[in-house]
Amino acid sequence: MSARVIIDMRCLQDPNYAERGIGRHTRNVLAHAPVPFIGVFDPHLPPLPADMAALAAELSPHGYLPRDGGVFLNPSPMSPNQNFVARPLLDERLTKAALVYDFIPYDDQANYLADPVTRLDYLASMAWLRRYDLFFPISEDTAARLRALYGKPPGLVTGVALPDWAMAITPAAPSHILMVGGGDARKNPEILLRAHAASPILRKIPLVITGHYTAATIENYRAITAVELPGRVTDEDMRALYGAAICVVTPSRAEGFSLPVIEAAAAKTPAIVSDIPAHRALIPDETCRFAPDDEAALTRILDSIVQNPARREAIIAAQSGLAAAFTPAAIAAKIWRALLPPAPAIARRAKPRIALISPLPPDKSGVADYSMALAAALRARAAVTLCPGPHTAPLPYLSGKFDRVVAAIGNGPLHADIHALATRHGAAVICHDHRLLGLATHQGLAAAAAWASQELGRKVSEAEITDWAADENTRAASFLGPLAGTARPLIFHAQAPVALVRQRFGATARHLPFAIYRPFAGAITPERRAAARAALGYAPGQKIIASFGFITPHKGLAVLLRAFARLPETARLVLVGEISAEASALASRASELGITARVTLGAGYMPEAQYRAHLLAADVAIQLREGGPGNISGALQDCIAAGLPSVANTDLAENLSAPSYVTRISDALDEAEIAAALQAAGPQDTEAERAAYGAAFSMDRYADALLRVLEL
Repeated sequence: MSARVIIDMRCLQDPNYAERGIGRHTRNVLAHAPVPFIGVFDPHLPPLPADMAALAAELSPHGYLPRDGGVFLNPSPMSPNQNFVARPLLDERLTKAALVYDFIPYDDQANYLADPVTRLDYLASMAWLRRYDLFFPISEDTAARLRALYGKPPGLVTGVALPDWAMAITPAAPSHILMVGGGDARKNPEILLRAHAASPILRKIPLVITGHYTAATIENYRAITAVELPGRVTDEDMRALYGAAICVVTPSRAEGFSLPVIEAAAAKTPAIVSDIPAHRALIPDETCRFAPDDEAALTRILDSIVQNPARREAIIAAQSGLAAAFTPAAIAAKIWRALLPPAPAIARRAKPRIALISPLPPDKSGVADYSMALAAALRARAAVTLCPGPHTAPLPYLSGKFDRVVAAIGNGPLHADIHALATRHGAAVICHDHRLLGLATHQGLAAAAAWASQELGRKVSEAEITDWAADENTRAASFLGPLAGTARPLIFHAQAPVALVRQRFGATARHLPFAIYRPFAGAITPERRAAARAALGYAPGQKIIASFGFITPHKGLAVLLRAFARLPETARLVLVGEISAEASALASRASELGITARVTLGAGYMPEAQYRAHLLAADVAIQLREGGPGNISGALQDCIAAGLPSVANTDLAENLSAPSYVTRISDALDEAEIAAALQAAGPQDTEAERAAYGAAFSMDRYADALLRVLEL
């Protein structure tokens, strides 16, 4: 069987479910899974039990699972926050199956759903239940309630497996009456206490009720009759209690399935039960049943068993075959036989459907421009829905109408919401930076220090974060951990962060070479360049050196100014872009160097036509980066696309596979080396190499490669 199986394992993380019937039932189904499965867990809940986590072939911290087809199994569809698995529930290619226990909270809302938040979450879970294709109710009563609420859904009544400790219980001399209880009022222990107190014969027999009760409840119970309340007991103690029980009484007012009944049968002791549908399905003998409020009838039944050993033995004989159908293997086999193979997946449309979540123009962002160019290329190959950041809702991440969700993330506050949603709900992520220090510090120094501490395995102080922000060459953390753990897949445009993610986080990332996203149509001739220079007012004999993009400190601008001061008076430096507050000291530095008259600082975010004119008019470009290997520069790619001879540090140039008209200099930026490179560089015939590079790194090629990485 090659079907892909996804299982929601979150109920095993929730203390309210993990150790109860839901948790036990889930454990059994997972332990008998006949095929490898992907387990979905929530990193915001307590960790999965190690033995259960080990059963999964793969673990996913969200519901974004982009491969197509297969089966999604939810062992606890009524537990809180079913929105977490909205994406698989809305995916028509998946067969959705649910284990269904009961609708007790819905049928008794005054006791279970009095809190508005709890009620809303439960009713939302009921609404999500309509998205399932197959149901596995644990009893005929639950199946009947399911049909009444939802029509006639397909499925199979499964029952619940005996726990391992209930196998091969050795009967002992009968010594006490046992009830397996708990703090839930529907368990109805009061009727058993009153029935016990009403009979002089029963009062001589020890009564044991297991389960957690408050001190006040224990005091109230002991005021009714003598009762032993050992609390929650170990499996071994439970075996002993069942083995020595005269009978096991289950007086519940409501149950989905009554596990103590079959545990009693396995222990070869009579099961005496309240007359409710779940019990009638298991115990057809009405003489072993009593109305949940009829303490006199319960007293009579218990008196007859205690006084008449033959009666007790007859009940044991009548119930002896009950447990055989509820072995762990038998229950799990019912579910897996019905579930696999799945219904045929719905055929894919001619074009896959992609949600692209990114800042978009007019946002001042190179990522915004890149995403717009990518969307244009993808639309020839896929149905693309653009979801603009920075403020976006979770809906695209959860919607089943998209085959893939792609989030574009860069290193700045503009990307904070996209990052938060992508790491919570999962997505394919195109990460445009090899570090996310700027994004992390947007959440405050304390949050950034916590990210870094987790990544580096040591305490990182807020002061250390401040130092890194001032000089990225000292930065030790990448802040890529949250994406490494959640992105499916995580895509970079350089090899260095791919290797870092593998080495530091043990995660797999993919490399896609950066594409040209600002192409120039037609040949770029000397006449075209001369016209651009004239339009910008540059004198014919003046050497124009330009640096493009946002003007920020980590772009080596301080050393660039010192290098430029070494050049002849005929050279002019133009910084084409918006200057950041951190880089505002550049004007005073230029003044100190005596080059103010020859330096044009950025006047703001430049309109597209004017930006392109500068790319054509300049004689040389200079693009530098600090902060370690893995840098990508959209501005350098713009220079390459314009055929503009450029100077760039080696890491930046190599990450773009830059052509020969980009001069490489050392990553340890040296003003003398930079000055020499700028002096040597100048206009040259780059057209043939520019055209070849443009074909090799076109956005069309990138779009094709991206679809392959996304398995579309």
